[in-house]
Amino acid sequence: MITLQNVTKEYQKGSIGLDNVSLEVDKGEFAFIVGKSGSGKTTLIKLLLKELEATSGDIVVNGYHYQKMKRRQIPYLRRQIGVVFQDFRLLRDRSIYENVAFAQQVIEVPKRAMKRQVQNVLELVGLGNRLRALPDELSGGEQQRVAIARALVNHPALLLADEPTGNLDPQNAQEIMDLLVEIQKRGTTVIVVTHNKEIVNHMGKRVIALNEGAVHHDEKGGTYDI
Repeated sequence: MITLQNVTKEYQKGSIGLDNVSLEVDKGEFAFIVGKSGSGKTTLIKLLLKELEATSGDIVVNGYHYQKMKRRQIPYLRRQIGVVFQDFRLLRDRSIYENVAFAQQVIEVPKRAMKRQVQNVLELVGLGNRLRALPDELSGGEQQRVAIARALVNHPALLLADEPTGNLDPQNAQEIMDLLVEIQKRGTTVIVVTHNKEIVNHMGKRVIALNEGAVHHDEKGGTYDI
């Protein structure tokens, strides 16, 4: 699903975001990206979303060769990638249904298919009975479930979750992680960026640890040890 080969990202004034990083993530895999602030996690996510261009090296995501892509291909690439953020980024004046449906309206899904797909994905995240609720009527954990539903409704091959539990209490955080594991079991590749050592150590998934822009360690069944 993801291949990085000798990828370096250098910013202006010589600071390094990533330093000669090579790694592979298989289709259907679940992996944590961990590291201290400034270690390169955000740079990696932005490179995968093609919000940044690598200074050198090769990136391939789901068959898209980033260095060879035309600008007009980028929207099609991004349809293959669902993204979940720490701060939910929901439209506060729109219902839960409308928030999730918005992702389908952007790609002009017919209304009948949209209604069915939005209902199905909200059932998956446990909110099938809250379609008309507004975001402010939901708990933080429920709002994050809506954000996950929005990221999944277009059936992405890859889900990137950037600090998805950062604003949640431990119980809600674990429920969100359990949901992400269920999504992975259904075939979606899941990458989670997190500072939450307890969750990483509890789950026993692959851990890719970054330090000063380089891969410090990469192990299956790993721990947050950096």
